[in-house]
Amino acid sequence: MKNSLAVVTGASSGIGRAYALFLAAKGYDLILIARRSEALELLTKEIKEKFPVNVEFLTADLSNRDGVDSVLAKINNRNTDVLVHAAGFGTRGHLADLPIEELEKQVYLHDVTATLLTRAVLPGMTERNTGFIIFISSMAAFLTTAEYPVYSATKSYLNILATGLRDELAGTGIKVQAVCPGLTRTGFMHTEYYKNFDYSAVPDMFWMEPEEVVEESWRRLTHRYKPVVVSGRMNRIFLNTLQFPVLGNLIRTLMGRASRRRVAKGLPPAF
Repeated sequence: MKNSLAVVTGASSGIGRAYALFLAAKGYDLILIARRSEALELLTKEIKEKFPVNVEFLTADLSNRDGVDSVLAKINNRNTDVLVHAAGFGTRGHLADLPIEELEKQVYLHDVTATLLTRAVLPGMTERNTGFIIFISSMAAFLTTAEYPVYSATKSYLNILATGLRDELAGTGIKVQAVCPGLTRTGFMHTEYYKNFDYSAVPDMFWMEPEEVVEESWRRLTHRYKPVVVSGRMNRIFLNTLQFPVLGNLIRTLMGRASRRRVAKGLPPAF
């Protein structure tokens, strides 16, 4: 019997890598996509040694149309059963100071690529009346501050996209999810943008492992489905608190005020 097929972007590290291993363990054949060939080769070898599945990989930069087109060509006429769009990167800095090229790449990678890949796999999923589409969003989709507005906006887009597609696909067996992790132990913050920020003081209870994010994401796809899922109990408690009419408004006000005061002094925002 032929295995189902999963396509995973951002598969070379972090949550994308964890999702690739998770799906392989469930018996999915894989098409892995990322920019780093060596990391993809190593992951492909690891998966083939551990699981009886077929694995292909494609080196592509999905922050531009050429890269996306290479993926579309790869998956054309293939029955994609699961799409995981985990490719992404963070920036920190005032909008007026960030390189235009980086901003363009971030918006394209997070949002345009997600939309185009979803458009590519949906007809086949609709014909078969089954499929999962997972966008890796972020807690940043729910709140932002100085140095984060573009990143937060791109993640908000994914949440809205998943919610709207949930309604469009009502009555089918297709489920679309935006999963929103908070602080996760990946290489996400090991870049130039975060070199001056120290998150080591954040208590362990606020951190998650990528495998935990994946397991919770999948569980909420298959049980008590919602289009937008916040990973981690502490993250859910925090966001639920922000919804309280009085306390939530007070917390938002204090957080915003603290950040604006720091920015006015030439310091980074408070969080």
